[in-house]
Amino acid sequence: MISRVAEHCYWMSRYLERAENTARVLEVNQTLLLDFPIPMEQQWVPLLIISGIHDYTGDPDGEAVQNHMTWDLDNPSSIISSISAARENARNIREVISADAWERLNYYYLWINSPGALELYSYNRSEFYNRIKRINQVIYGISEGTMSHGEAWEFYLLGKYLERGCQTARILDVKYHMLLPRTEQIGTPIDNAHWVAILMSCSGYEPFHKQRPGTDPGISVADFLIFDSIFPRSVRFCLNKCLLAAHAISGRPLNRPGNEPEQQLNMLVSWLNLIRIEEVVQSGLHEALTDVIDRTHAIGKAIHGAYFTLGMRQSLGLASISTQSSATLVSLA
Repeated sequence: MISRVAEHCYWMSRYLERAENTARVLEVNQTLLLDFPIPMEQQWVPLLIISGIHDYTGDPDGEAVQNHMTWDLDNPSSIISSISAARENARNIREVISADAWERLNYYYLWINSPGALELYSYNRSEFYNRIKRINQVIYGISEGTMSHGEAWEFYLLGKYLERGCQTARILDVKYHMLLPRTEQIGTPIDNAHWVAILMSCSGYEPFHKQRPGTDPGISVADFLIFDSIFPRSVRFCLNKCLLAAHAISGRPLNRPGNEPEQQLNMLVSWLNLIRIEEVVQSGLHEALTDVIDRTHAIGKAIHGAYFTLGMRQSLGLASISTQSSATLVSLA
């Protein structure tokens, strides 16, 4: 297939997933702060780090950070920027995605740029974030049911699950590392609230308690969010989906990785399948999660180099494009 189409499918799904993840962590954090006293430096700065924003110079208070992560067009990770980028990528491949998916995504793009969205944000912040979360869920549902499940669809899944897996690792790493309570707080309601917030930030609160009833939070949450094989936002689940998509694109069997993305995915998934949470904790949970995040970024760069760069397109005889996808101007993080 044409490399341009593959790139737009991949980035459209990544940006939709990014908008949903940003809305979820903002909503969960706002709710957590209503119930528990948390030091100022641990209230909103971790959310910036989760989103890969390390150069923020504004006030670290709730309204300033939420505005930056929701409405700032100069922030490529903000909700409005993510939805705009997803819509731009979809516009370039209208011949591949279904009319229903395009019309719904365009509708949400027009909505978030309307006074009605800002009004909802002002008087009912929780409902605003819930509506943003539903955008990705609705578009994915429409696309799954109306889009041919060929190579374009596999690139859609590759982008979706790579973004999701990286975000889960980031949320767990940053919140665990920065919000880790003092020794005397372990097992207290504040400690439990932090673990609940981590689960809710990954939509894992209900699945965790259904699978592990009566389990105390703590390291079991990390085990669930990293290694669970059936929870659709665990790191292991997402990277397994990426591996399946990558091999579906190339047509190679799973036990014979060929190009760089397949090789890197295979090594990371194999490591996740073999190691146990006790070993990870012993060697350092923060260090292990940082390694997973770095390797996920490397996989993103390998995908870009294998499928989307001009040199690779020319070597494969694929059509080139005169302008780079707007999505690729953003960090692969």
